[in-house]
Amino acid sequence: MSQKQSAIKKGKDDLSLTREESDELQMILDRLAVQDPGGESFEGYLHSLRNSISARPIMAAALIDRLSRNPSQTGFRTFQSLEKIVEASSYKRSLKKAAYRFSQKGFTPEEQMSAPEKVILIKDEQRKPTSHLFIVPGTIWIVSALIPEASVGGYVFITAFLEDDFATFNVRVAEPSTQKLYREYLQALSTHAADRKGLEIPLWHAARLFFDTLDFWTGKGSYSQLERARDLFKRYHDPDRKPHVYELMPEIENPERHFSELEIEKLLEDMDLSWLRFDKEELSPYHEKLKQLDSPLIVVPRAVQEERSLELLRSAAENLCIGAKLYLFKRFFEEQAMAFKLSGVEDKARWAWIAACSLAGQSSVGTHPVVRRLVFDSMRFYWPDDFKEDRQNEEKPRERRTKSGIILP
Repeated sequence: MSQKQSAIKKGKDDLSLTREESDELQMILDRLAVQDPGGESFEGYLHSLRNSISARPIMAAALIDRLSRNPSQTGFRTFQSLEKIVEASSYKRSLKKAAYRFSQKGFTPEEQMSAPEKVILIKDEQRKPTSHLFIVPGTIWIVSALIPEASVGGYVFITAFLEDDFATFNVRVAEPSTQKLYREYLQALSTHAADRKGLEIPLWHAARLFFDTLDFWTGKGSYSQLERARDLFKRYHDPDRKPHVYELMPEIENPERHFSELEIEKLLEDMDLSWLRFDKEELSPYHEKLKQLDSPLIVVPRAVQEERSLELLRSAAENLCIGAKLYLFKRFFEEQAMAFKLSGVEDKARWAWIAACSLAGQSSVGTHPVVRRLVFDSMRFYWPDDFKEDRQNEEKPRERRTKSGIILP
């Protein structure tokens, strides 16, 4: 077996996975090993898992194969959740073998449905919550949820998002509501999304996004709908649980070693980066130092000037991307990685995930190429006249220099 692939051979079926896919499969198996098949969160996890691998039948087939070799209640529930993905693929033969293995241990659809603790007699209890994330220019996130609520005899519909540079927190709660109204809202909102439709996410993750957004809000006070949304989301919020992307993608050890993979221009294109812009007053001392580097009174070799410019960017990133700002950067790229992953944009998901894992680690922020780039972009936003590109070097972008002597990232 090569170092880049591990294979599960089953007669004529060949479920060969790449090294990365094998790591992801093991992560899913580890996650399932600690799940309680009767717990409230298990169904939500299965829903998320199904969404994340719905377009990858080989991953679903490989997972079912592994679970069927050591049958359990958790494995059988997962098998039932994923079997339709495999049925429509060329791996149907492996599905039949897995079903046989489960049946040999007594796991059958009839027995599963006959379990008395799973019987639901009250119609209202069949209502299930749903929640979505939209990434729309002008907002950092738009979180929407439809939550069953017995007290109103139906559903409660919540939507929340920030605007105006963190100053305005829009929260709306409609109760009672219906699934039809919620679908109509999602359809209307999708026309504004940044090249993506609404992404279905677990309700616990929607709750986390709501409370993160509430923390980012720079306004003061409260109002009735915000408090109502807070009370509803609080039931599903676990502040110690990692964001949903950690269930979709394996964490990267030493992410700094993968910085060379980043294609920053492609990663950042179409993102609304105004939410990550650094404060003008805080940047001002670093901007002044950059201007001094280009002073005609001091003759400095170009190589030294370039290194000093980069060192100023490192210093600015290290000193300004701290505390709440660092947390904002980390959460921003975690959500971008999740959004790309759920949308099937694997290359950008990988780049955003490298950026996020590094921000979540212990490495120096000053060495982070994305943070340095956003420091530079912030300066260029505030002082555009000092950062005019050298048009003569447009055909050689790696050699472009600004008026202040800095090399464009």
